[in-house]
Amino acid sequence: MLSIIDAYTDEPAGLGVPPYLNTNPRYVAGACEACQEPWEYLTIDDLRAGSQPKGDKLVVIAGIHTPGKYLTKRPGTIGELETLLLRYDGTKFLGGPAGCLGSGEYGGHVAEKPTRFYDYIIDSDIELAIFNYLKSGKPSGKLRTYKELKSFALKGTKLAKKHPDFPSSLICEIETYRGCSRRSYCSFCTEPLRYGKADFRPTEDIIAEVESLYNHGVRHFRLGKQPCFYSYQLKNGKLNPAAIEKLLSRIRQVAPNLKTLHIDNADPGAIASQPDASRAITESIVKHCTPGNIAAFGMESADPRVIEENNLNSDPDQVFEAIKLLNEVGSKRGKNGMPCLLPGLNFVLGLKGETKKTFNLNLDFLRKVLDANLMVRRINLRQVVVFPGTQISDFGNKLIHKHKLQFKHFKYRVRHDIDREMLKRVVPVGTILKDLRTEKHDGGVTFARQIGSYPLLVGIPEKLELDQWLDAKVVSYGYRSITAVPWPLDINTCSKKCLEAVPGIGRKTLQNILINRPLTKEQIEEVTPDF
Repeated sequence: MLSIIDAYTDEPAGLGVPPYLNTNPRYVAGACEACQEPWEYLTIDDLRAGSQPKGDKLVVIAGIHTPGKYLTKRPGTIGELETLLLRYDGTKFLGGPAGCLGSGEYGGHVAEKPTRFYDYIIDSDIELAIFNYLKSGKPSGKLRTYKELKSFALKGTKLAKKHPDFPSSLICEIETYRGCSRRSYCSFCTEPLRYGKADFRPTEDIIAEVESLYNHGVRHFRLGKQPCFYSYQLKNGKLNPAAIEKLLSRIRQVAPNLKTLHIDNADPGAIASQPDASRAITESIVKHCTPGNIAAFGMESADPRVIEENNLNSDPDQVFEAIKLLNEVGSKRGKNGMPCLLPGLNFVLGLKGETKKTFNLNLDFLRKVLDANLMVRRINLRQVVVFPGTQISDFGNKLIHKHKLQFKHFKYRVRHDIDREMLKRVVPVGTILKDLRTEKHDGGVTFARQIGSYPLLVGIPEKLELDQWLDAKVVSYGYRSITAVPWPLDINTCSKKCLEAVPGIGRKTLQNILINRPLTKEQIEEVTPDF
């Protein structure tokens, strides 16, 4: 038996921290199925709770290349995994991002390399390595082709049923292509190191995998695992709207009652340089995908010097034009309360050429977007993680330390001056957000989110049962989250904190409600006329 340990991965083109399920564990299960090898699936949380692998062979899928903040689950670190598996005496494999280039648990650090704790550290595709090991006793050290992947992907879909978030909230990552279509690469990027030039997955293979997952009960999908969704099936440098329309429309045919279909990364330079094709692609995304969708733009920096020295893929003017285009086509509000498709912005700090001026240029760009009355769903501020083999590896992370105070101030200004105003545009007071899943308590507040790409964090000022679904009405804003109350709100039974959050209910009205509950329908309308 082979034990698959999912330590929750986070990559530039792939999410694997619950409720997301990345591709690697599924593909390894598919390789086992192809070899008729029994397998079991465990998560890092199972190990933390005391479970031990039963197989005589073990595959750990681990590694973080784009560290972030996580609401309820946290990825396993290299050191933690070694401690939890210390007593295991079978054959151990390490795969995923950590096997390829190491793991960077924190921004601004040099990636941590795996140790010889494992019998095999697989720096290529773990699923092909396992398939060859089960067949011949020797793991391969090469990348698999999409012809080889086809069987693994389909046979491994049954693993989704073993995930702790299955079926209601599990969102499966779907690979569309990998590698980069550019002739030269960004200085910090790991994608070309792992995969090289862009290799597009056949549309019918993607459709077949989605259909199989759907038939197993999966209802949430994210088309990730690529640097730029708009560049899928690129032809001679030209975007291919017909291919993307075919992909999305066929997904809706084989998964007619799916609840979430989102995308991930998009190159603003490609969008801005080919506006007609980009508009057609955006229209297809809005038509076939579900609301709350985000196209994550890898802007990285608004500083021309940083852009040049790190070979970044777009300049500020291109990013601005791409933001405008997505707002024009995708800003209409969908049935779940969120705009259909908005851009997200990723900044990377600590790159070559960065000076104190860089932070001002970045802030000026964001203010320009704000002043133009455009919407950006979220802004990620990351400090570069330095991986071996990247162009920035020799340069290191010295600017992270040099500009520590500037980064702290920049982050404060973005959160206070930009984020909150953006949230007010994206979800105005009174917006009803549907299908929120309660996930975490913090004191008397329950945090909930929709399922999707980078969903909005919603704080509900009442302690509600977890893992439940509800609708909520927006009442106020934090810097990266909002406050909402359950909707419809039962004035006669809700908590005092919920009542305090309702616009228009002052201290005197609050006391009157608490003293005189239960109120009639007419009395409720009188005390909350504008809500």
